[in-house]
Amino acid sequence: MKTIRIISILVLTLIFSFNFALAEGQKLKEKLSQGTLTIKADIKGCDEDGKKYCPGLNPQSKKAFMCMIAYEDSLSDTCKLGMVEAAMAVRQGAAAIEYSVMSCEEDADKYCLDVQPGQGKIVNCLKAHESEIKKSCSTALKETGLWNIPTNPK
Repeated sequence: MKTIRIISILVLTLIFSFNFALAEGQKLKEKLSQGTLTIKADIKGCDEDGKKYCPGLNPQSKKAFMCMIAYEDSLSDTCKLGMVEAAMAVRQGAAAIEYSVMSCEEDADKYCLDVQPGQGKIVNCLKAHESEIKKSCSTALKETGLWNIPTNPK
């Protein structure tokens, strides 16, 4: 079983909207309150445990992750450590997003109000206005790595 991935983690306080029709013209906080955020995190060291406790499940599925949690007490120490590290990565990702949102909210509302969220579009908009946005916004995006996330211009 390859690496199990956490594929759908809902972050209730920081949510990117994929409700495109509703998001246009809304302020950033309104856009973020209407959707979900998916954070992917590799769980290393669980290949053998996955084969043993969750055979036949797609290792990148939410079902596989939930199955592994059901066997938490029986998992190897290596797998448990991998799950803790993945949870920490998710938490760190959520903190990076929160920091960036707090730093960029005013600029996003000013320059990107009509940008539909998703696929890095708001970050792309802010990057297009780099000379106009606050230094704290561009710094936050760069420090957290969000400035360099791959984007899909569709």
